[in-house]
Amino acid sequence: MPDPGRSILFRDQQNLELAEAAREMSLAFADSAYLRWISGEEDPHRAWEMYFERTQRQVRTLLDGLLVTFPPEDRDKALQLAGSVEAFCLPSDAVESRVFENPGSATGFLIGISPLAVQLSAEIAWGMNLAHPYLPEDLPEGWEAATMHAQESLALVLSRYVRAAERLGKAPVPMSMVVLAMQKSTGPDGGPRDCYDAALAFALTHELAHIRNGDLLPTRHRQAAALLPEHMASALDISAEENEELTADAATFTSCFNFLLTVASLAPDNPLRDARTPRELLHREAQLMITAWHSARRATEACEAYYTAVSILSDIAFRRGDDDAARRLLTTAMRLPYIQRYVQQVREEILNKAYGPYMWTEYDVAYRKGYGSWRAFLVGNLLPAVSRDQRAEEPDWLSDWKTPAARAREPRYLAAVVEEGQRQVDAMVREAGPDDGRTLAARANLAYLRSQAGDTAGAISALADLIPHMERVWGADDPNIFPVRHNLAWLLGETGDTAGAVAAFTELLAVQERVLGPDDPDTLDTRYELAHLRGTTGDVAGAVADFVLLRADHERVLGPGHDATLATRKSLAHWQERLGDTERAAATRAELRSDEVTVFNPDHPGTRAAYEARLEEHTRKLGRGHPDTLTTLWFLAVLRGKDGDATGAAAAYTELLEHDLEPFGFDEVDLRIIRDNAAFWQRVADERHHAG
Repeated sequence: MPDPGRSILFRDQQNLELAEAAREMSLAFADSAYLRWISGEEDPHRAWEMYFERTQRQVRTLLDGLLVTFPPEDRDKALQLAGSVEAFCLPSDAVESRVFENPGSATGFLIGISPLAVQLSAEIAWGMNLAHPYLPEDLPEGWEAATMHAQESLALVLSRYVRAAERLGKAPVPMSMVVLAMQKSTGPDGGPRDCYDAALAFALTHELAHIRNGDLLPTRHRQAAALLPEHMASALDISAEENEELTADAATFTSCFNFLLTVASLAPDNPLRDARTPRELLHREAQLMITAWHSARRATEACEAYYTAVSILSDIAFRRGDDDAARRLLTTAMRLPYIQRYVQQVREEILNKAYGPYMWTEYDVAYRKGYGSWRAFLVGNLLPAVSRDQRAEEPDWLSDWKTPAARAREPRYLAAVVEEGQRQVDAMVREAGPDDGRTLAARANLAYLRSQAGDTAGAISALADLIPHMERVWGADDPNIFPVRHNLAWLLGETGDTAGAVAAFTELLAVQERVLGPDDPDTLDTRYELAHLRGTTGDVAGAVADFVLLRADHERVLGPGHDATLATRKSLAHWQERLGDTERAAATRAELRSDEVTVFNPDHPGTRAAYEARLEEHTRKLGRGHPDTLTTLWFLAVLRGKDGDATGAAAAYTELLEHDLEPFGFDEVDLRIIRDNAAFWQRVADERHHAG
């Protein structure tokens, strides 16, 4: 990364003794096989010198850049860290980054960054950026083919990395998408260099955050509050130490965002950096908003790519036989749901206020879901299909593993959440009084928590008691009461009290139309619930009529691609089919698909169908043995296996064996894996046939 001219701010603070200790530590970790593999240099010491010289310049510049992003009130901390922390890339195939307390006389920490973590993160982030385009409707015609090609290329590159990492030095260095793109790219914004820098920044910041937040320092020096309240962490079986790790992990996103924003804003080639005239300043502000949005997206992608890479490295460590490293990496990877929630909160509540409401949108939600689908596919389906080191046994610690989402559904956790909610309400009643707005909101939230915990009757009782109290304090027409009334009506319907639900929604709709207007999204949402209830009472024709009208209003008010519009169309197709009007139902579903945002991912219903069509087209135009055709066939083999199509997966793997796979970089071990996959899926298909 070019030095943007900011290193001078901390150059005088650098501890030269600590820098020398980093050099000695790097040499101590030098792996001659890895260095020969990565550099092509036969002499081990020369290979290490080449590697250290190249990577150390990047790392130190990046460390200085991260320190610059500290707010002014934390400048003393930045200066302290500049003299007490040194970082370097581990010259080995280490799957974990490491933090060491300097064993020498200089006081401070040494951060050894895993090069595999950085490269995999960059590869995934850049590959997903190409394979999963943001706002595809703005792209030129034919973008789907480019997207599918990028998705296949990403999967192929990752499979090569996994194979190479498992057999270091026995396979060539994988062709890197991001490195090739950096060689060809000339674009200043959002390009492969930004992606690589973000990956390196995130990996370094991840370890730096643990030092800065204090989990490696004595208790009296710790700075950050725990990410999860103590009672919540306890209910989720998260120790105090793990909660500290979560806190530091969460801080990484903000630091990475600040770094990317600062680099773009202060880069020497930015013509607006030294704007002075009012027009230039106005233009600079608009440009800053756009840069901030790109930085937020890039930092979010770097975050998700990092944890995906850690998951892959955990699998590699497991297959190498290093269960301890695999367990540690998987523990880190499993923090992602918490970090994602934190990132969303930062973008929604903090960055939105600073830069604009486009920092987190409904499209972001759909995009992130698609990204999550890819992450699960790569780790859960691609890796087992390409790994050379197969271990038949599953470790004890993995068989009992529970995801945060699974833990959050356990009764013990839900009970703890309700208990804490009740404690907060009681405290608010004592301190602020029962009529305080925050107390009333907390009571509404507690009722919702009760419903989530399965106490529907208790939630209904609490809401029925709360609503008159809210109306007395705020007035019956206060819009803050409408969501509470909506929740009560919905819960009544969930308990089977359809008449009560219809009455409650009907009363709410009349007030919403009068206070909010007929086109308010909340008003339309209430109409949706009433149309659905009408169908459940047996008036299917009435439900269809209501949804037809509601669809038109949703399209007019929110647009054809809005989630609420799409949900209305799905419901309309459902009730049309229940009415027996299959022709109109099919037309509604076709209309739905045409307006639904096409984000190809393994869970999108159109993805596999698109690849089947792509394979057919390649076969017709290029031939069965063309490398592009074989790439699509290989990718489809994995997709079919994911979908449980044993016959289709077996056929794809079997056909692959009929062709020359050298363009893939496959050797005899890879061919054995393909044969094993073909035999496995054929066995599954035969068992299902006999069982059926």
